[in-house]
Amino acid sequence: MSQGSDSGMRVTKLLRQAEADPQALRELERFRRTLVVMFSDIQGSTAYFERHGDTAGLFMLHQCDNLIRSHVEKHSGTVIKTIGDGTMMTFPEPKHAVEAAIEIQRSLTQLDAARSQDDRIALRIGMHYGTGIVRTTDVFGDVVNMASRVESVAGAGHIALSEEMFGQVRNCGFTIEELGRFVLKGKTGERTLFHVRWQPTQAPLAAPGVSPEISSLPAPRRFKLQLNNSKDAGAAAEYSVRSELGVGLSAENTLVISNDLDLPNVWARILLEGDDLFVEEPSAEVHSIFLRLIGAHVLENADIFLAGRQLFRFEEKLEPALMTGTINAQGDVALIAGKAAILVRTNNAGDPMERCPLNALQVQLGRTVGTYTFPDDHLMSRSHALISKRGEDFVLEDAGSHNGTFVQLRRKASLNVGSTLLIAGHLLKVIC
Repeated sequence: MSQGSDSGMRVTKLLRQAEADPQALRELERFRRTLVVMFSDIQGSTAYFERHGDTAGLFMLHQCDNLIRSHVEKHSGTVIKTIGDGTMMTFPEPKHAVEAAIEIQRSLTQLDAARSQDDRIALRIGMHYGTGIVRTTDVFGDVVNMASRVESVAGAGHIALSEEMFGQVRNCGFTIEELGRFVLKGKTGERTLFHVRWQPTQAPLAAPGVSPEISSLPAPRRFKLQLNNSKDAGAAAEYSVRSELGVGLSAENTLVISNDLDLPNVWARILLEGDDLFVEEPSAEVHSIFLRLIGAHVLENADIFLAGRQLFRFEEKLEPALMTGTINAQGDVALIAGKAAILVRTNNAGDPMERCPLNALQVQLGRTVGTYTFPDDHLMSRSHALISKRGEDFVLEDAGSHNGTFVQLRRKASLNVGSTLLIAGHLLKVIC
């Protein structure tokens, strides 16, 4: 990726010139390169900090960073930056990128073997192959955004690949499996993603919001919903999903789960289609279903999530001060306003109560530890959730909280064993 020690300064100078003369952006094409962008993220680090304290936690991150860097550099890659417990890397050759990712996963597994089961961590890796504007210490362009979105799909201990990346390494001797088709933020239609199987006993990859502890047996044909009643844990009711269930409220405002889809106040429909389970809302205008987050979630404008008792709405807006440029296939130059993002803390009616700018590479939410803290919320963990800036994306992850982080659904979503829904204030878990 090296382009000389002054490439970063030259790119910056051209960007400043483009504010007055958009044609200066044509000069940026001299810095465009085809490369692999890889993101990794440590799962379990927050719980490790909570259990062992900051000193031990920092040493654990130091070990992981050194391990990652050594394998990246061994395979001619470059560590661009660390973002909290995540890392952004680039490679000139796709085959070398996959080789490095496999060695990183194997080395981390060996390092983890000396730890107790409760102290073990895992790495999530995703990568994409494309073109970007490269300067000495950073990379810009859609190649970065796509790599971030692919990484957000990966489960703990997995290596996920985009279609473009798969096309480059499909004949390189790796064991690669198709994950399926995914809707990625900012992309039209669905994209097929792939997974590198780097150890024989590796579990299937878990989609965001789904428990990674999926059985290696074929998917069950029958699912159940378990109502988790905190007032009487021993009397958890179970409801079989034979084809379709309705979840709603009775006239007395109590929760009703029934095969009768003519309930007067239906909040959610649980559907069994073949061997797959889905949840959707009966109306496109009403969003009342929250899904507990397990993996990473790339935030979209107007997304709403729940951490403890705190409701947050994610908002993006164009910001002229963050001007960037683009050149289309015909060579036409255009300036585009960059994006700024905030969290708006709201009440249950959606009225704003507080604005929390997302100005750092990583923002932490918690009861007593974080960028924004809520000491009076006893349902929120000490450190509850993280939002990381990756390319143009803001990625939300639970930080190992006790009560979970829940994202409000905006479209039909798949479920699996271990998925937990929050509907009308009640927790419903998918079991088999």
